Amino acid sequence: MSEAPPPPPAPEPAEARRSLWPGGPELDPAWFRLLFFFGGLALALVVVIRFDKIFFPLLTGLAIAYLFDPAVSWFERHGRSRSFGVLMIVLAMLLAAAGFLFYVVPAVSDQVARLGERLPQYRAQVEHQFGPWLERLEARYPEEFAKVQAKARAALEENLPDLAGAAGAWLGKLFGSLLHVVLVVLNLVFIPVFTFYLLVDFPKIKRGARELIPLPYRPMVLDRLAEVDRAIAGFVRGQLTIAVILAVVNAVGLALAGVPIGIAIGLAAGLANFIPYMSLIVGLAPALLLSWVEHQSLARLGAVVLVFTLGHMLESLVLQPRILGRSVDLHPVWVLLAVLAGGSLFGLIGMLVAVPTAAAIQVFVRHWIKLYKASRIYTGDVPAAPAELGD
Repeated sequence: MSEAPPPPPAPEPAEARRSLWPGGPELDPAWFRLLFFFGGLALALVVVIRFDKIFFPLLTGLAIAYLFDPAVSWFERHGRSRSFGVLMIVLAMLLAAAGFLFYVVPAVSDQVARLGERLPQYRAQVEHQFGPWLERLEARYPEEFAKVQAKARAALEENLPDLAGAAGAWLGKLFGSLLHVVLVVLNLVFIPVFTFYLLVDFPKIKRGARELIPLPYRPMVLDRLAEVDRAIAGFVRGQLTIAVILAVVNAVGLALAGVPIGIAIGLAAGLANFIPYMSLIVGLAPALLLSWVEHQSLARLGAVVLVFTLGHMLESLVLQPRILGRSVDLHPVWVLLAVLAGGSLFGLIGMLVAVPTAAAIQVFVRHWIKLYKASRIYTGDVPAAPAELGD
């Protein structure tokens, strides 16, 4: 008795697999969903980059709304409407701007004016101190000194026209067109308008974005995005808070130390701290130089160093643990590498977004490492221990 042949396999449903073109290779529907989703994201990114000037106020308003959404949500959790919370946030920002304009700007302007009046005296002091030393150096090494002078003069003559031309072109582009001036003014007007409406409707915007994620991948994508949001939002909001606190501390400290334009240098150094390690470059060197030219006192230099040392200790021992916590757990080497890479590729904007981008990348890398350790590529025939997967 012959054995009955096995039944033929059940045909796949017509909707199970499709091809991108007639007669082309068949693709799983999951690939269609991924192609559609990421293709839409890529198209939106191309449109935004292509028309960046049009989308600038909208994107700026969206970024501000993202930063202040937790504050507005706090009012909502305490029984107030989102519109009331937005009005309170806008009022606080207007009061801060008014205080800056009426108190800080006049003080900085006064210091700058006094610095301008004393510049001839500073120049005479520098020539008096370093002139004899340069003369002795020239007398001892005349040929080398002449070569250095010639190279410096040639470099200045070569680069100065380019710098002047670039500055002139930038100013001409900025003010040479009435339309461009109108667009700048409109951007300044539209940014707060966009920010207001986006803050009011921010929960709806998040729900709408969540609904665009394909259903099979939605739980995983939302989980990863939640981690990225905690890392980026924690860093940006925390670092902004720390930068403002350090700006006030540095400005008051340098003003008390008698540094010329100490308020301006302190504010700039504190706000520059938003980019890690940038406050020392922006603040310490000019503060030391101006303090020495003004007072020529080692005690004054020590006071300047003390201000920045106390600020650094306040940041590392108090502000970062309490404000940032472990929201962005990045190694200092990784932070420096991110800042250098962002600055080299995209300039100042790249430095500003380097650390948040590095934090987002770290979230995905951490999950990829877990998947790798759980795969047969890593374990071979030996199953990975649960303790290893949690490392």
